[in-house]
Amino acid sequence: MTNESFAAHLGVAVRTVAYWRARSGVVPRPAMQEILDTALATAPPAVHEQFWLILDRQPGTAGTPPVRPGAVDDLDSLTGWLAASGTRDDAIEQAEHAAGTLARLHTKVPAQALLSDVLAVHRRAQAMLHDGRPRLRQARELIRIDGLALAHASVLLGDLGRDRDAERHGRTAQLCLREADASQAPAWYALAKTARWQRDYAAAADLASRGFEHGPVTAMSVQLASYEANAAALLGDHQRARDALRRSEQIAAALTDAANDGSPWAFPPQRRAVFRLSVLLRTGQPQGAIQAAADADTGWAAGEPHIPGTWAQVRIGTAIAHLLSGDLDGAAEELTPALGMDPQLRIATVTGWLADLDRHLAIGQHSTSSYARKLRRQIRDFTAAALPSHTGETG
Repeated sequence: MTNESFAAHLGVAVRTVAYWRARSGVVPRPAMQEILDTALATAPPAVHEQFWLILDRQPGTAGTPPVRPGAVDDLDSLTGWLAASGTRDDAIEQAEHAAGTLARLHTKVPAQALLSDVLAVHRRAQAMLHDGRPRLRQARELIRIDGLALAHASVLLGDLGRDRDAERHGRTAQLCLREADASQAPAWYALAKTARWQRDYAAAADLASRGFEHGPVTAMSVQLASYEANAAALLGDHQRARDALRRSEQIAAALTDAANDGSPWAFPPQRRAVFRLSVLLRTGQPQGAIQAAADADTGWAAGEPHIPGTWAQVRIGTAIAHLLSGDLDGAAEELTPALGMDPQLRIATVTGWLADLDRHLAIGQHSTSSYARKLRRQIRDFTAAALPSHTGETG
């Protein structure tokens, strides 16, 4: 693109693009960097490939096999080995920035499109580990970055219904984060989510519990406790579900500065509402589930970030709650807006909720209703146009 067309594409001033081209080493301001990151994430695959090819040509990001520290036998050779290390700190910072940016785009970019870039960060970290001659501290940092990228890939693969690949990436992420002496909570979360989709609810609850016990108290602790509650509810262990849900809510109340950046590691109030809603439905409290949905709606009305997948789950979960209360019209009113969701955003979690709603429509007093049959046809049409998905449980 010309300076003018690229500026128009980004929605910035032409002089800004001209300045970047004149000074290639400039670091954009955070707000401007986010615009660039979003442009890259939403660009066609050919653009992504070109971006990584250009990055691979940067000096110091590839080279001959490393001189291993075992060859060091005196101070001079140690100094020489350190000086010969070819991986640059700024290349590692670029990889970390890319991993963090992609995580923040988790709820803004379709899973299939985002997955290719997350895996590109993984390959980039691997290339620097194998061919970039990293120092020991650099190697640990690259393994940590790779672990987070693999955990993110595991979550995305689960959203796309690729459970076996999701589990494999989650296990490798766990190994990387442990080797880097970093928190393994993201990997435990990814593994718990995969086990839940495989309907191994006992394993999902135990994996979430182990992740909760592993790291410091953060927003991930709230998420892991909520996952344990949801899996326990699906398993039929209502007491464990209530205890875990209570624990997650207590921690959430104590975390006044929890991040809400859209990443899979954040756990904003609306996502907490989805899990609370799910547990309350499973433990026979539909009115409590309706109140959980109302709390989420209050947050959105106050200007909290709107995440399409989370919003759709709240709508469908509330429809189930109305159905359990005998209110078919109320269920339809909640469901109808969600059925217009963009097919690229119809991830496994959303279609899983719909599968559960469909089962409720097929039994009991609603099974003979023509209105219920119409809703079931709409659900089938919605799922047929969705991403490859699960037909499993909700939450």
